[in-house]
Parts: sequence; structure tokens; C-alpha cells
Amino acid sequence: MRKYKFAELSVGMKESFEREITPEMEQAFRTISGDDNPLHRDDDFARETGRFPEHAVFGMLTASFYSTMAGMYLPGKHSLIHSFDEISFLKPVFSGDRLTITGEVTGIEEGLSMIRLKVTIKNQDGKTVSRAKMKVLVLA
Repeated sequence: MRKYKFAELSVGMKESFEREITPEMEQAFRTISGDDNPLHRDDDFARETGRFPEHAVFGMLTASFYSTMAGMYLPGKHSLIHSFDEISFLKPVFSGDRLTITGEVTGIEEGLSMIRLKVTIKNQDGKTVSRAKMKVLVLA
């Protein structure tokens, strides 16, 4: 866990981490969210849509890594997510995909002790599957 304080952050700073999507993660998300849509569990159903070769991972499971970026990396320990200005799901994610999550500080608001982050999530093929712009308060 990073422990950046507000004074240590600057525009252009970047942090990255990787996660592999596992069936266990999908099941845990299904249990927590209560979302049992067949698109997220049934390969045959997903194929019948004509859009997917297998079931698609929950978009919000992928989006949970935005919280990881703020809470563990930028700024880490001293973070409190304020808001999202944008969040987009651009390509489907599948079980077994290896995702790289990269956050960059794009702005600093001194009076609020807030940073603006641009975060992208790319799959193992380097394709952007999701992106977001978020505001994070820095509590120290």
C-alpha cells in the first residue's frame, strides 16, 4: 500500500498494478451483488447473443479496480474517493484475462486536498477495456 500525502503528489505521477480475473472472483462478486444474469455465468447464453465467445465478466467487478487504484496506489492509505466524472466499459472482459490498471494524476486541487485521476484498464492484448476519470480526496 502506498502512503502518499497530498504534498507528495504531482501531476503526471503514475502507478500500475495487475490482476487476473478468476472464476472465484466472479462467484464472489455474484454472491455480493446478487446479479445472476446469465450473460455473466452461462457461456451458451453469451454465445447466443452473437456478441461474446463466452460469458462476460461483470463490468462492475472490473470497475472495482478503480477503488483499488485509489485505496492502494494513488494516493493509497490516505484516500477517500469523492466522485467519478466518467466511467466507460469499452470491451468485454473474460475469465482468465490479465488486466493492467494504470492511474495517472491529471490535476491537483489544493484548496480541497483533492487529486484528479485518469485510470485505464487494459487486457493482456493491450486493448483498453475500461477507463475512468475520478476525483480522490487526500486525507493527509
